[in-house]
Amino acid sequence: MKSFANFFSGRGPRHRGHGFTDTHHSYRRKKLNLVPDMYKTDHSKNQNIERLKEHPGTCVCNNKDLEYIRDTYNIVPHKDSEQKLGKTGITISYNPKNNTFILKK
Repeated sequence: MKSFANFFSGRGPRHRGHGFTDTHHSYRRKKLNLVPDMYKTDHSKNQNIERLKEHPGTCVCNNKDLEYIRDTYNIVPHKDSEQKLGKTGITISYNPKNNTFILKK
């Protein structure tokens, strides 16, 4: 057993272990309050449309999506024609097999 005077001398520097936000090798944030506002999702926008803006694909519309499209883009979806959502490059069309509207980019 080391004496009290020499107890901390041979240990080397003290580092914070895993679980802290700035020491992990991939720098993943573990607490949401530490994430900057620019990386947080904006819940006032429709997440399906925002996802399609960045990653092309298809998505089935639900009632909330259709309501958001009517209010934001001033578009009333029709079953007989495809319509574009502004300058986003996303089109909304009707799928008669599923009886639903589909967003495509």
